[in-house]
Amino acid sequence: MFGNKLNKISKMIEKNQAEKLEQLLKNKDQAIVLAAIDGLGQCTGDTAFNALVPLILSTDVQVRIHAIKALGVMGLPKARTFLLHQKDKETDKDVLAALEEALKKISVKV
Repeated sequence: MFGNKLNKISKMIEKNQAEKLEQLLKNKDQAIVLAAIDGLGQCTGDTAFNALVPLILSTDVQVRIHAIKALGVMGLPKARTFLLHQKDKETDKDVLAALEEALKKISVKV
């Protein structure tokens, strides 16, 4: 069952189906949620971006890290503002490391 969902996520990424990936963010299985977040980072368009931005405020550290990394992969200059704002508020060292990495990726792409 789990492998089947992951295969579906791969197909959604290939087809740039951000709306379907966004629906998986509500899944009870955290591995599916994290895979969907990673997948959104590989999609283009506002739907994927808009789904990721609120996740950087999640109470779940892993969700925050994956969302931040996904925004870094997207490399959109508009993500930089959100990430810089979160950097000032963040206290978790692993999340801060992800923020630094994502900001570097965005700087390179800009």
